[in-house]
Amino acid sequence: MNPQWERRAPGRSSARRVPLRLTLKPPSSPAGAVDGGWWPRSMDPLAEFPAMIAGVTDQVGPVSKVAYNMEAWGDAPRRIVIDGEVVRLEGVSSLDPHTVFVSGHSWRRKTLLVVPPDASENTAQAALMRAARPGTRGGAERILAAGGGGRAPDGAVPVPRGGPRDGGS
Repeated sequence: MNPQWERRAPGRSSARRVPLRLTLKPPSSPAGAVDGGWWPRSMDPLAEFPAMIAGVTDQVGPVSKVAYNMEAWGDAPRRIVIDGEVVRLEGVSSLDPHTVFVSGHSWRRKTLLVVPPDASENTAQAALMRAARPGTRGGAERILAAGGGGRAPDGAVPVPRGGPRDGGS
């Protein structure tokens, strides 16, 4: 395939072993605005997405697509190969910069809160726990704001949906 559209991400065996900062609600939990939280170490999709994908595979099955806010994250190819599986990466400007959507081949999916990489340990841990708690209400911004982390992953104050970033007024 054309290298500009597909890149091989490091497999779990070749990636540097660092703890994955990911929490997920139990599979039996009712759906909410988010299904868990993730605290990446950077906003580099190629560096961060492979480990996150591996972390959600038990609940969504083999991952087929990751949708993310393309203004909050760095550049990414349209596809990556992880452990022999092609995963489509879809940058969407209207997606909340505090979330990523992960879809499996079996139509199972998860919406993850994205805790900004520069969040303090206390803020991040509190947000991760709230995001994974069954019955937690409120979207990503509300969960982050409750812990003092109500900023977009790039540090900017989020623009409400329908605002100037995505063609609204």
